[in-house]
Amino acid sequence: MGFKSLLASLLLISAASAQLSGRVGPTSSLSSKQNTICNVLDYGGSIGSSDIGPAISSAFTNCVLKNSGSTLYVPAGNYNMKTWVTLNGGTKWAFRLDGLITRAATTGGNMIAIENANDFEFYSANSAGGIQGLGYQCRNAGPRLIRMVTSTNFSVHDLILVDSPEFHLVIQQGSNGEVYNMAIRGANLGGSDGVDVWGSNHWIHDVEVTNRDECVTVKSPSNNILVERIWCNQSGGSAIGSLSDGTAIQDVVYRNIYTNGGNQAFMIKSNLGSGYVRNVLFQNFISRGTAYGLNINQYWSSQTPGSGAGVQLSNITFQNWDGNVVDGVQRPPIQLICADGAPCFDITLSNVNMWSQTDKAVVKCESAYGSGVSCIKSGSTHTSYAVVTQSITRPAGYSTPTTMSGDLTTGFATNAAIPTPTIPTSFFPGLPQISPLAKNL
Repeated sequence: MGFKSLLASLLLISAASAQLSGRVGPTSSLSSKQNTICNVLDYGGSIGSSDIGPAISSAFTNCVLKNSGSTLYVPAGNYNMKTWVTLNGGTKWAFRLDGLITRAATTGGNMIAIENANDFEFYSANSAGGIQGLGYQCRNAGPRLIRMVTSTNFSVHDLILVDSPEFHLVIQQGSNGEVYNMAIRGANLGGSDGVDVWGSNHWIHDVEVTNRDECVTVKSPSNNILVERIWCNQSGGSAIGSLSDGTAIQDVVYRNIYTNGGNQAFMIKSNLGSGYVRNVLFQNFISRGTAYGLNINQYWSSQTPGSGAGVQLSNITFQNWDGNVVDGVQRPPIQLICADGAPCFDITLSNVNMWSQTDKAVVKCESAYGSGVSCIKSGSTHTSYAVVTQSITRPAGYSTPTTMSGDLTTGFATNAAIPTPTIPTSFFPGLPQISPLAKNL
């Protein structure tokens, strides 16, 4: 690599990192949260318990909230859970989940909800703790597994989440959060979201997701979100959306995203609505065998239309993509379908090499302005135009996408238990994880 190319790459990395507006994660060390150990076995729990929920609540109320610098501890072992818990408040504390909790009730809501925490860490020290949702027993009719709500300066890491009846991990609002070193296994159907995140200044990295819905998806309102080193392994694929009225998303970076099979390499999805998505970079994407590739669809039929003329998309860059779709005529490797009532503009494709496993493909554009694909229009005046469909040839820069040793060939059945995985140590071809697994520290 020449000096100019190296300098350009360094500048791009610096610019992307700047999408975070400041530091993320807990403000004090993990060791400072171990002054008091609030072991659930001392608050009514037992290994093999039929319902560990009350013991978790008791340890939190009677120990964590009374002792700043404490850790709520669930030791290694197997536990059932019938009573969901909402742990509200607390500063400078940790939740150490070394055991495996299995859902044993069908009540809706969230098995574990953390609300209004500050300087908080939710983790597994053995990198083997987590939750088995057994979602096949109550598909789309039970709880989500973990929900972080309006919390600040926190991390969630080294946890394994399996087969949630609904979504697996939700980061709802809050700020300065970090999620990393996670393995998520869902079933091969919709409603099994891996990570949904919205809020301010969150960093999601080194996560593997298997499902047939959202991999790691940014929702509204959001600003200063960095998502990187994500392995969508037979997943629905990552996205921004669904978007509707009052959308407010800006300053987002996705980079080093690897997608093996599934619905799309990436999708921005809405159906009319209002508001904006702006200042977004999608950099270094590898995808293989997806249905869609790079997909903007602002008339997404699976969503109820919003009341506005369309969400305004602007200053969105796709850079360094290599991938293929299954059938590039049936579903284009590049599709930019923008709202006629709010044409998208400053859409830039740079070194985007998307192709089809059939060696035939088209691209589609509607009301899209920018550069880098043949169907898009240029110019400073942005008026609506009808769908333009053009046949393309194989991009000169395209190469057969690389693979990873843990790639799955198919998703998991919806009517049987999904096995508990281990957390990988790499989530993008050729790159190590950013932080080592907790068990290796």
